[in-house]
Amino acid sequence: MCGQTPSLRTQVDVGEPFSKSYRSLYHFRAGNTDGGLPYGNLTLYKSNFYGTTDQGGTVGWGTVFEITPAGKEKVLYSFQGKPDAAYPCDGLTLVKDTFYGTSQTGGAYGWGAVFSVTPQGQERVLYSFKGGRDAAVPYAGLLYLKGKLYGTTVEGGKYGWGAIFEVAGGKEHVVYSFKAGTKDGAYPYSKLIAIKDVLVGTTMGGGDPGWGTIFACTLGGKEHIVHSFKAGPSDGAYPFDALTELNGKYYGTTKEGGKIGYGAVYSLTTTGKEALVYSFKGGNKDGAYPYAGLTPLNSVLYGTTVDGNPANWGTVFAVTPGGREAVLYNFKAGSDGAYPFARLVNDQGTLYGTTEGGGFSQGWGTVFRITP
Repeated sequence: MCGQTPSLRTQVDVGEPFSKSYRSLYHFRAGNTDGGLPYGNLTLYKSNFYGTTDQGGTVGWGTVFEITPAGKEKVLYSFQGKPDAAYPCDGLTLVKDTFYGTSQTGGAYGWGAVFSVTPQGQERVLYSFKGGRDAAVPYAGLLYLKGKLYGTTVEGGKYGWGAIFEVAGGKEHVVYSFKAGTKDGAYPYSKLIAIKDVLVGTTMGGGDPGWGTIFACTLGGKEHIVHSFKAGPSDGAYPFDALTELNGKYYGTTKEGGKIGYGAVYSLTTTGKEALVYSFKGGNKDGAYPYAGLTPLNSVLYGTTVDGNPANWGTVFAVTPGGREAVLYNFKAGSDGAYPFARLVNDQGTLYGTTEGGGFSQGWGTVFRITP
């Protein structure tokens, strides 16, 4: 199948990042021991890709799966629910031949868990969140830094607005509890990145005037707002995923805001200056609502939107740091994918991703690849 959109070549020149090939590699089945609804990104390890599904598996609590670049898939582990992990939302983090991840529920107390799993499918729960003043409901994946795993939760913490936590040696510590309001963020759905050993991420809520934030937090727990989103037409709103570095500057997406309200791409300098790069237009010719972060390839940024295109099944797009954008592929649902939720993964110039809808008639999601 060809996802190339020739008409956009004359509309915008982004240095020829247009799709030469698109292929749907695998359709999840769920219910038959297979997984279903892959919300998270893929992780590359020894030529194959690894990921999670939010549902499916032997008892319906989600899975960890492996898939080859040719589309041969197998389930490595089926989550069992409390006291095991359950319903993993994000992708996996690779550390020394072992994968680490989070689940939004499950664990001994039902408030989510941090788990490890080997490429052979041996899984164990490393920490079960307790709720209350402890962190609770980890949505995002993990960051490995200086021998510890760092992550965020969208609930729990001292004030109930989410937290930053660290896990090492089976012990967990809340690094920071978000306070919400105009002076702090709330609901950190994004994975963390490290900039000179400082934890940087985004929150969906909080800030002034309440459209979400970019924050920075030291490993010792000193946190501050780097930017409060102002919404359209000059700024984005509700950032969902993490930042991405390209040529010394950082880039991200907001799922709403921008000139029309369909979401935006923004940039951030190392000094904390934020700027709107591109506003999505939605409709028949553009994507809308980019939940996922961006993936750099040859100085162009690539991403997905969960909506937009003629049938509103989502898109793969390219955008330059200067703000020139093009749609590379429009998802068709049905036997094709629909609603690409996670960021893309680059393997030697080919981008791999997941959709949380489409595929077989039940719509349990797909894995796809596209070559710009």
